[in-house]
Amino acid sequence: MMKNFVYRNYTVEYLFDNTTAFSGYGDVSLPAEDFENIILFYQVDPSKTPEGQIEEIEEIKSKISLITNLISDKRIVILTLSLNYANNWQIKHAELSTALLGFNEVFLKEVSNEKSNVKVVEINHFFQEETLEKIDWRFLFTSQMIINPKLGKPFKKWMSRQLDFLSLKRKKCIVLDCDNTLWGGVVGEDGAHGVKLGQDYPGNTFRAFQELLLMLSHKGVILAVCSKNNLEDVQELWRDNTNNLINDKVLSAYRINWQNKAENIKSIAEELNIATDSFVFIDDNPIERGLVKEFLPEVEVPDFPAKAYELVSFFWKVYNEFFATFELSKEDFEKTEQYKENFFRNESKKVFENMDDYLSSLEIIVDVIPADESNINRLAQMTQKTNQFNLRSKRYTEEELKWKINQGNHIFCANVKDKFGDNGITIECIVEERDDVLFLDSYLLSCRILGREIEIITLLSIIKKLMRNTGKSMKAEYIPSKKNGMTRDFLEKVGFRLESEDLEGVKSYIFDAEQKINIKDYYTINID
Repeated sequence: MMKNFVYRNYTVEYLFDNTTAFSGYGDVSLPAEDFENIILFYQVDPSKTPEGQIEEIEEIKSKISLITNLISDKRIVILTLSLNYANNWQIKHAELSTALLGFNEVFLKEVSNEKSNVKVVEINHFFQEETLEKIDWRFLFTSQMIINPKLGKPFKKWMSRQLDFLSLKRKKCIVLDCDNTLWGGVVGEDGAHGVKLGQDYPGNTFRAFQELLLMLSHKGVILAVCSKNNLEDVQELWRDNTNNLINDKVLSAYRINWQNKAENIKSIAEELNIATDSFVFIDDNPIERGLVKEFLPEVEVPDFPAKAYELVSFFWKVYNEFFATFELSKEDFEKTEQYKENFFRNESKKVFENMDDYLSSLEIIVDVIPADESNINRLAQMTQKTNQFNLRSKRYTEEELKWKINQGNHIFCANVKDKFGDNGITIECIVEERDDVLFLDSYLLSCRILGREIEIITLLSIIKKLMRNTGKSMKAEYIPSKKNGMTRDFLEKVGFRLESEDLEGVKSYIFDAEQKINIKDYYTINID
């Protein structure tokens, strides 16, 4: 299936994979097929005179304005113009540089502000990462290749990451070693105040690394520690060394012992209720990195820098490769705190012998609200990132969700809170209204709210509302994936009756309208 359609004015086929189709050179005809992304990849020819390039910029503006006015229901991705060969006749009045910057910083900003389906990707960030010559003049003149063919493979990888970031896909958790990773030296030998962590080199580099990690935790990335150490030694440093920033108040989980690190990471994943393919592991020891690569190949394990002064650039390399995102949601800013609140929920559960008593003690409130401009970004993010509790694993962009709403379909989300805190929007439900039936297109939720039966009572509340308002029956479907096995029998628990199951394991259901829908009174459900 073709995923991307690229409008272009030069040869760029070698920069994309085989799921991409292309316009003719300079052609602005609408694509005949349906695509996830419409990519506008226009560049100027640096072999032209500055005046010729300025004229070409104006032509590109006209093409972009035309295309963005014609296409409103698909995501449009516009790449900025390269600044690598901005040659000007004079320094004081740098006409070409001014025109390029005006296009990138003014024109594209105006277009993206006016059109919500337009996203801008800064191509100069790619060029900053590469040391090769940006253009091979031989291939430019012979084949109209606007980027050096030797940069083809790294550009494919980079562009794929940018599209993931636009879809709000990124890793969820960074797992850190301690000794010679968060600080210089070994705390068990050097002591809490003897490790290198502070104002002088190399301690200042570890401090700067920790400052960046601390800010990362405020941007929706979960921090965890996995270290071979005596717990008491690390806790002393956390308590007494004021230069240390990453401690148990910041971490969502930690394993500080002498056990196998691969097993410890799996244990952290179980505690946080997220898959290990959402993890990035940082450790200075190549043996430990090799062990995790071997036993947990789905975990990303970047090479650690050889010199302490490389830590800041290492952080940004890791961030840009695994954690960058086009936009942060309200839930991203609160995620770390929400995982810590889950720890207290699990601890409180231990004092109850009866599940009903435990659930009643939580004082759970679920607010079910329709999708709108304030939450559509979060809902698109959830469809892209949620794998485990996801009935059909359908992925949608903001534009596709808006299209569904405009077609008369129902999209709900639920904000879940209890006495320990607010989990934010953690449930999404998409229901298609067909001629004679309602169809549950998607039902998914964050795994951090599992274990409280919220997933059942929320869906039942939505079903009750829609069936009452429309008089239609409700059908549903389970499509198996590599990760959503936990939802295989979920619909039956809610009250759906199995109608059929095919050889691929796809199960079709209809809701049993005869059953009495009971919602236990210790939940407070508010539904608009």
